[in-house]
Amino acid sequence: RVEDTMERILSRGGNNMPEAVALSTMLIVSIHSPLSGSLTMTRKVPQKNTHFAKICRVNELSRRFVAGQFGIEEAYRQLGEIYNEPSYSSLLTIFSYGIASAAFTVLFWGGMVDGMVAFCTGILLGIFMRVLSSIKTPYFLNSLIGGIFAGISALFFYHIGWSGDYKIVIVSSIMPLLPGVTITNAIRDILEGNFLSGTSKVMEAALIGMAVAGGVGVSLSIFAAFA
Repeated sequence: RVEDTMERILSRGGNNMPEAVALSTMLIVSIHSPLSGSLTMTRKVPQKNTHFAKICRVNELSRRFVAGQFGIEEAYRQLGEIYNEPSYSSLLTIFSYGIASAAFTVLFWGGMVDGMVAFCTGILLGIFMRVLSSIKTPYFLNSLIGGIFAGISALFFYHIGWSGDYKIVIVSSIMPLLPGVTITNAIRDILEGNFLSGTSKVMEAALIGMAVAGGVGVSLSIFAAFA
């Protein structure tokens, strides 16, 4: 969709044969100019997140721009507004961690008590991940530390008698950390023949998964050593 949006906007300039390539770490665009020949520009992607509402709004804006509903100045102004829009609020994000963790407990045949403990663990994990995000820790390190925190929280609730099955609570609480969207996009890219982008996303998803699993393993080792 990113490539389609870029090519659609560039096509407004006439018969310039626009081509766009969107990778996980950079964007490459090329157009043909009768005066200067082929012009190519590359931009690095400094940070990545998933915000489908913004993607849909930019895609809709590009279609309206190509249809001639407004000019380049207005399009640039609207793009700035979309870019500066706040993402999901911290409260909603934290609450989503808790709801997702509790919901996965039901899927894994956990009891009501385990679901409540998973909800509390998810809330604490959401707060912790927001703190890590605010201090801009590396993405891989976020997953590792998040796995450690989720494991320690679940084991703590288990040892004080709040949870009957800490394994279900741990598995449920780490589910929001796993790269489900990334692996889905990777499979789609590979099936469409975009092997470079798909392979990089598969590697990213694998590293995040290993980091989360490693973090849980560290928390289990810590509790085993002091239990």
